[in-house]
Amino acid sequence: MTGARIVNPGLKTARGVALLTVLFILVLISTLAVYLVEDEHLAIRRVTNQRDIEQAHQMLVGAEQWAIKVLERDENENDHLNEPWNKLLPKVGVEEGSLLAFVRDQQGLFNLNNLIEGKPSPNGKDPDGKDEEPKLWYPAFVRLLTVLELDEGLADAVLDWIDSDQDVSGGSGAEDAEYLLKEPSMRAADRLFTSIGELAWVHGFDAKALAMLRPYVTALPEPSKINVNTAPAPVLRILSADIMSEQEAEAIVQGRGAAGYTSTNDVLSLTQFAGQEGQSAAQLIDVKSGYFEIVSEAKFGRFKSSLLSLVQRKAGRAVVLGRRRGIS
Repeated sequence: MTGARIVNPGLKTARGVALLTVLFILVLISTLAVYLVEDEHLAIRRVTNQRDIEQAHQMLVGAEQWAIKVLERDENENDHLNEPWNKLLPKVGVEEGSLLAFVRDQQGLFNLNNLIEGKPSPNGKDPDGKDEEPKLWYPAFVRLLTVLELDEGLADAVLDWIDSDQDVSGGSGAEDAEYLLKEPSMRAADRLFTSIGELAWVHGFDAKALAMLRPYVTALPEPSKINVNTAPAPVLRILSADIMSEQEAEAIVQGRGAAGYTSTNDVLSLTQFAGQEGQSAAQLIDVKSGYFEIVSEAKFGRFKSSLLSLVQRKAGRAVVLGRRRGIS
């Protein structure tokens, strides 16, 4: 037949296969391109994060060193809340971030490690029958628990946590025998506190008790007195043999004025300590501090971090004893 068109079925199939092959190759190339772009994006993000982390860390270290210099330049005979170290650095904006730094006087708080002196004997006698040295910090801690409306028995549990023996103190204390029954099981530390966060492990403490006590206690590596010029009112209330009223503690705060009390004698002469012959308060109080916590918070780019530095100031020098970091 003239003009008839002959179609080869095999050729039509070959064209279909070629088209599918091309489409498959295009899909592969597109997938590879997306993968390469995403990988490049992750690499850029990784480098950016590393830069932000390092920059934030340098900001924290800089704030810490600045605070140390401020503390070292303080030559006053007393420490109070109107000094430069207590007005360090409000939150300020920097390029791509912000920085905040402040100092907290740790000797305005109750040092839990003071309890290592032990608990007073009921009869005031040592095992040999002699008059024992007065134990002042345990009764003071009991008074603090009373002021905060917490169970006074927690004092026994805290004492057992740091003492080296296995003798349970009172009816609320706990040693290894009690801690091994917990889930998970553990043992009493039998050493000084290194952080007040350890209270979460101490027998009898729950989240509420910890939250209420945390603002008023610290964990310093050696016995320390309480700086009346920086102590909050609840801590001031425990410095006399009998718990002070809120009004009496507030009067001490107001009496600090702009420059604080200049000597312990000025404090002991207050009516709040009258009739006690200074027998306890004189050994509990001070007007100068040697331990401070520097708190630095930095944000750079997507990275936020904080640094808590425990500093001891002695003979005009401030030395970092320990650091704790937080990251978000």
